[in-house]
Amino acid sequence: MPLIETEAIVLRTHRLGEADKIASLLTRQLGRLRAVAKGALSRRGRYGASLEPLSYIKVWIYDRENRDLQRVGSAEILESFFEMQGDYRVQLAAQYLAEVSERFLPDREVNERVFRLLLVVLRALKRSGEINRPLLFFDYWLLRLGGFLPDLSRCMGCQKSFAGQDGFYDPVAVALVCENCRTGASTERVSASALGLVELFRRTRIEQWIEKESSPPCTQELRRLLEQIIEAHLEKKLTTRALLADAI
Repeated sequence: MPLIETEAIVLRTHRLGEADKIASLLTRQLGRLRAVAKGALSRRGRYGASLEPLSYIKVWIYDRENRDLQRVGSAEILESFFEMQGDYRVQLAAQYLAEVSERFLPDREVNERVFRLLLVVLRALKRSGEINRPLLFFDYWLLRLGGFLPDLSRCMGCQKSFAGQDGFYDPVAVALVCENCRTGASTERVSASALGLVELFRRTRIEQWIEKESSPPCTQELRRLLEQIIEAHLEKKLTTRALLADAI
């Protein structure tokens, strides 16, 4: 049973008995996994705040093959995002990131690019206090890195470029079509302005995008479209998505 050192982001925690805690972790070297921290809730617990949700930590894990639940040896905090809880909207956005990561990413599938994506978006939330662009950036790159992002530049049916034209979301095909190819299912219009946003951030670091200009008014529109696509692939509704809709 090797002891493995890795960086991790704590997605969620659950109480186990009187003194133990189960942590859902997105790790850099082992992918997403669940691990039990013995005595984490006791008065003399040695983990401190390192296993609080959305903490960026260094963790030592006893990796037991063919087990669903691993064991935490020790952990130390590298960066805390606890102060974000002071803003309800930002807190909800951070919880959305955790929920999507936990549901979307397969167990034990190593994906360092997604790990770095989550960390950079958490830092953007922490630094800017903005909601829409960090979540849009996360949704876009999560879908793209996972191979689930539909073509946002041209119609799925006739392959005609949207280039200044509105698109229509087809929830059955989980894709965009033009007005000529739309069917009865393709009722949700996606504005040309929203689709044009992709080129603004696709080749730009999120920090630069947020610092250089204010958030375009159609950012929320594109973010909500990508959330629908994520839910379509999950085949279930996201709890935090509904809460964000009420809060923003």
